Amino acid sequence: MPESEALFVEPGLKRPGEGLDYARLRLSDHRRVGPSVRISGKVPRSGTALGTSGHRDASLQIDVHYVRNCGYLFSRYSWCTALEAEMSQTILGYRPKDAPPEWDAVADGVRMLVAAVADHVPYRLMAVLHAVARLAISAEYDGLPRDPAVWLEQSTINRFLLTLTGVKPSSITTFASVLARVRETLVWVERGEPARPRLSAHRTRAEPYTTSELARLDAWANALETRSVDRRNAKAMTTLGAGCGLTPSEMLATRGSSIHVLPSDAVVVRPPGSDRLVVCRSLWEEDLADLARAAGDGYLFAPHREVEKPKNAISNWVRRTHPADPKMPPLQMARLRSTWIVMLLRARVPSEIVAKAAGMSTTAALAPYMAWVPDHSPEAITRMLRGAV
Repeated sequence: MPESEALFVEPGLKRPGEGLDYARLRLSDHRRVGPSVRISGKVPRSGTALGTSGHRDASLQIDVHYVRNCGYLFSRYSWCTALEAEMSQTILGYRPKDAPPEWDAVADGVRMLVAAVADHVPYRLMAVLHAVARLAISAEYDGLPRDPAVWLEQSTINRFLLTLTGVKPSSITTFASVLARVRETLVWVERGEPARPRLSAHRTRAEPYTTSELARLDAWANALETRSVDRRNAKAMTTLGAGCGLTPSEMLATRGSSIHVLPSDAVVVRPPGSDRLVVCRSLWEEDLADLARAAGDGYLFAPHREVEKPKNAISNWVRRTHPADPKMPPLQMARLRSTWIVMLLRARVPSEIVAKAAGMSTTAALAPYMAWVPDHSPEAITRMLRGAV
C-alpha cells in the first residue's frame, strides 16, 4: 500500500490525506517484511539547471513493513539520484558575494535544498542557488526557524519578495519564478496549501507597419535637415529595424564597421555580440550603406554618445523628435522589427531561415507573427501538394 493511503488511526500517525509521520512510530509497532528491493537505472531529467545529458543515474529502494496493531502492510519508497560532478562541486563551493553573517547559519540548508531540486527545475544552477540563498538569509534575518520547509512556505516567499530593495523589477520576477518552481518541486499538496495558479500571457507581437505608414515615416525622415544627427537617427531606426529586423539593443550597438557591402551590392549586418548574419532588405540597403560610410567606426544611432547602450536613448529621442501628428504613425523599434519579420514570411522565405536571421532559437517563436501572413491561394496549395509532374 502506498504511503499516502496507509494506516488510518494508528497513534502517532495522521489520518489519510493528512500525511504520515513515521518518525513517531515505535520500533515494536512494525516489522520489515522480506528483504529490501533495490533497482538501479536511469531516469529522464525534468529540468535544465546544468545537466549535460538527457538522463541521470538513479537507484530505487523499496521496503515493505507490517504494522501489528492495525494489520496493515505499507511500502516505503526511497529514491537516490546522483548529480553530476560539476553540478555537485558548484553547489558545495557556492557562497554569495558579500555574504552577510546569516549565511554561515543557513549555508548547509541552502546547499541541501538546491541539491534536491537542481535537476528538476528549468533554471540555471547559479540562479537557483542565488534565489534560495537570498530567501534563506532573509528568513534567518527575520528570526524564522532554520528549516527549509519554513523557507518554502508561501508567506515566507511573499515577505521576502516584498522586502527586496535595490533590485530591478525583472530580477524580482525571476526570484519569484525560481522560488515557485523550487517550492512546487518539494512541497506536497497534503500540507494544505493550494497549488500555485498557472498564469499565461496572450502571445502577441507589435503590429507591423503598413506600406503607407512606412512611406509616411520615410517622408518624415527625408524632410529632416540633410546632415543633421536627427536625420541619421531616423534613418538608422528604419533601416536597421524594418530593413534588418534588429532589436533596440542591437541597433544601439551597431557601428559602421558592423556593416559590409558585398560585390553583389547586397548589404549585410553582423549585429555586435551575435554570430548571426543579417542581409538588409533591398528597399533599405542603399540608405544603410550610406549611413555606414558616414559613420565609419562610430555608432549609427546617436553617434556622439560615450555609452554603448544608454538607458531610454531611443524613447527619449523619439519623444523629442517625432511629430505630434495623428496622421503620423508612432515610431517604434518593436513595430519596425515586426514589419521585417512579416515581410519575410509573406515573401514565403523558409521559416527556419527567418528564425535564424532574427536570432530566434526555434521557428515556434514566429507563430505570433503569422496573424499578419495571408494563407496560400488554393492554386498554390494544390501545386505544392501535388509536386512535380
